Amino acid sequence: MRVLLVGVSTRALAQSALKAGLKVVAVDYFGDLDQRLIIPSLAVGRDFGLPFSDESIVKVCSLIEYDALIYTGGADIKPSLIDFISKDKLLLGNDSEVLRDIRDPVTLRDACCAMGINFPTTLLPDETNNMDLNERWLMKPVYGGSGFGIRFYEGEEPGEGFYVQKFVSGLPASASFLSDGKGCRLLGMTRQLIGDELLGGSGFKWCGNVFPLSPVFAGLTDVISQWGEKMVGHFGLKGLFGIDFILGGDERPCLVEINPRYTASMELMEPYVNIPLLALHKLACEGKLEEVSLVIPSEYVSKGIVYAKADSVTPDTSGWLGVHADIPFSGESIPKSSPVCSVFGRGISEEGCLFHLYERANEVYRELKSDDYHERRKD
Repeated sequence: MRVLLVGVSTRALAQSALKAGLKVVAVDYFGDLDQRLIIPSLAVGRDFGLPFSDESIVKVCSLIEYDALIYTGGADIKPSLIDFISKDKLLLGNDSEVLRDIRDPVTLRDACCAMGINFPTTLLPDETNNMDLNERWLMKPVYGGSGFGIRFYEGEEPGEGFYVQKFVSGLPASASFLSDGKGCRLLGMTRQLIGDELLGGSGFKWCGNVFPLSPVFAGLTDVISQWGEKMVGHFGLKGLFGIDFILGGDERPCLVEINPRYTASMELMEPYVNIPLLALHKLACEGKLEEVSLVIPSEYVSKGIVYAKADSVTPDTSGWLGVHADIPFSGESIPKSSPVCSVFGRGISEEGCLFHLYERANEVYRELKSDDYHERRKD
């Protein structure tokens, strides 16, 4: 069986699939160097110069023979696309109906309310007349990801495809789960890095994760486990999925989003699980929920997305192999605010782990050259 992997970036998913013994091919946007070295893949952007749109993905997927589909970030916000490219194929993941329900802010709001799960006040455009403008609010896209498109609400009319949600201050975190559509297992929890300027981030842009979540929050395990069980019972989620939440000043968690697929933070947990995550995912989607043994590491591990701080050109990136991940090709132009690569850190303390992560990021920044520099060198 040949499994097609689809998402904006599929490198981490591909590595997990290979550990699980799956035969895979990928369609993503970036087509990074380290993915090209391990599996056959086509990149919507690099190879075809196309945007990561439904039409473009369908066009590229039509060039590939495959029997089954697993999707990751960027594809889960396109339910109609999943319908089309999974037709007459084995879908190892949640179907389009689940994706639409999960991404519908009213459906998720009402589900959380019914299940007693803390969720931010959420309003559709026609519900904003009586909102308290003394509170801080966010404007969020219905089909968004990685924090892109989220901004503070300033009284403007929400456009089509946007909604308004009360801002919740606190520590961003995430939890990873495995489900067969009935039972559910909590795999682990992480701290999220959001808008991290040391990684070139800003606003609400997702910049990475630190695993595990500080032991200070160990008391939340039962609550978060119950969230997963309730969401599975309500939406029928299956396979790997994640929940993003905020830990406020009162340490009461507030759910903000469900990611109904393999998430980027799971890469940090993979080395500490007794069975490859994609093997667990496949079995769960087939109705077999395996016992999972997750060894909590004795140190912290982190992953950061390095975003370009200026229009840049990559150096010879062959030396990045085995050190960084999601590696661009040498001499590649990277627009400002676009991802360059992923870096990793580790440390006995969370602070030490982040220090190591930022050191790795600085190594990348020191090697990048601005477009202006590149043009001067050509002259």
